[in-house]
Amino acid sequence: MRGVIIAGGFGTRLRPLTLRRPKPLIPVANRAFLEYQVAQLKAAGADEIVFATNYLAERIEAHFGDGSRFGVRMRYAIETEPLGTAGAIRNAVEGLPADRAVVFNGDILTDFDIGAIVRQHLENHAQVTLTLYRVRRPHPYGVIRVSETGRVQAFLEPTEEQKRAADRGEPMEGSDFINAGIYVMEPETLARIPLRPCSIEREFYPQILAEGAPVYGVEGRGFWLDIGRPAQYLRATRALLSGEVKTVLPPIGYRTAQGYWLGAEAEIEPDAEIEAGCHIGDNVRIEARVQLIGYTVVGAGSSVGGGSVLHGCILGERVQIGDGCHLVDCIIDDECLIEPHVRLRNAVLGAGSVIRAYSAVE
Repeated sequence: MRGVIIAGGFGTRLRPLTLRRPKPLIPVANRAFLEYQVAQLKAAGADEIVFATNYLAERIEAHFGDGSRFGVRMRYAIETEPLGTAGAIRNAVEGLPADRAVVFNGDILTDFDIGAIVRQHLENHAQVTLTLYRVRRPHPYGVIRVSETGRVQAFLEPTEEQKRAADRGEPMEGSDFINAGIYVMEPETLARIPLRPCSIEREFYPQILAEGAPVYGVEGRGFWLDIGRPAQYLRATRALLSGEVKTVLPPIGYRTAQGYWLGAEAEIEPDAEIEAGCHIGDNVRIEARVQLIGYTVVGAGSSVGGGSVLHGCILGERVQIGDGCHLVDCIIDDECLIEPHVRLRNAVLGAGSVIRAYSAVE
């Protein structure tokens, strides 16, 4: 069985974090996000994984190489033009031996049992199985309608009024199934996808449904999150470190007796307070009287100055935090410098940013 990960988007909703890396390589608890998906596909039985890439494709290939470090074969299908969700899948398998494929959107964090979904696919003799996720109304997503037997009947896009109601958060009873971005597809169906820009939900699936193809939906049970925005990125990090999402791969490092994760050769002053669930990367320096709380992550080679308090923050690699800083729910990309006595809340800083001493953004 083959895995296909769609990892070609520009990640515009996560800028500036995606200016120097593709979104699927953003670190979650100091591990590239794609590594969690690779491990999940391998556990489900995939022995080969193809990355459908475009934006900064060379960064993904440089990270994974031939896949030997991860126990699977890796291939890379680079789009010369954006092909949409369906076209990207076809491009990924073009010229390869026919095989069943499990397709992942490259920005989904989940602990669904992919092996169980594949088994249900086989029992249904399906050509395509969509993984569904139940969400409460209102929501901005398209809805998938299924029969009592699980056969997909229709794809219903939200109206503009429904989207506005979701934006306003208006209370509404009931729930709907949405597309969770995980598909099981048979080789003969993959071969029918046009090798051109094409949407999987708006064009290809409605076409094969109209022709009577056996397309089924299986409800995914467990955690599911699209990490496309900064708030969702913070939520994904906290879900992983709290154990809310049960990933195949554990966080890097080891868990201390105090309950936080610690990388190699980190230096922590005895009077620093680090709450359970935080994650400290390799070669980190934590000075005296520092407080790290709320599932804060400190990237490799970073330092946090004396008396600083970080609550619910993500620091990239080689970040320097000065003395007496107070940061809440911030995402600080690689090689940023935060000078002493800075106060930040809900800030997202691109790589190499500098915040001068005594600045405050709250």
